[in-house]
Amino acid sequence: MALWWSNLMVLQQVAFIIAVTATIIMLVFLVLMLFGMDDSTFDGGVQDTDLDFLSDEPLSAISGLKLFTVRGALALLSVGGWVIYIIAPLMHVVLALLIGVASGLLASFLQALAFKAALKLESTGNFDYERAIGKTASVYIRIPKERLGKGKVMLNLEDRFIEVDAITDEGSDLMSKTMVDIIGLENNTTVVVREKK
Repeated sequence: MALWWSNLMVLQQVAFIIAVTATIIMLVFLVLMLFGMDDSTFDGGVQDTDLDFLSDEPLSAISGLKLFTVRGALALLSVGGWVIYIIAPLMHVVLALLIGVASGLLASFLQALAFKAALKLESTGNFDYERAIGKTASVYIRIPKERLGKGKVMLNLEDRFIEVDAITDEGSDLMSKTMVDIIGLENNTTVVVREKK
């Protein structure tokens, strides 16, 4: 063990430590996720109280794709670290670092895509949004006035707390945490809301 470690380049040693640490933490979170114990710390899902480094929607997401999360950082460190560890002896240090970082960023991006797809299935796949009409919801992401764009609301539907795309005909934007009534459907996954009186 000591001989193997001493034969590694310093860059390989650092990459190995980072990769192993990030991988172990990811595995712990994966186990927690499988047992449903990660709602507020890892999944970046319906409850947006996860550990996003940037929590405002325009900064932390690109078209709803959350990139700056603990999960994303762990993917970057884990995959990037392993790639650097493997290729460092084969090429110049700077090139190995660039390839490792690029690989980590790609892994983080692909992971964000996978979680976005999974959450979309979770939040839209099993619900009849006709049942949401008449319910009260809370604005989660600002809803632009006069149907100028979509926001999101949170509501309890079929015994689950979910996030749904929403539009409004109101003359002013509906800001986060505003209570609204769901008055109709725009399509199968978008509700129409108005401010609760």
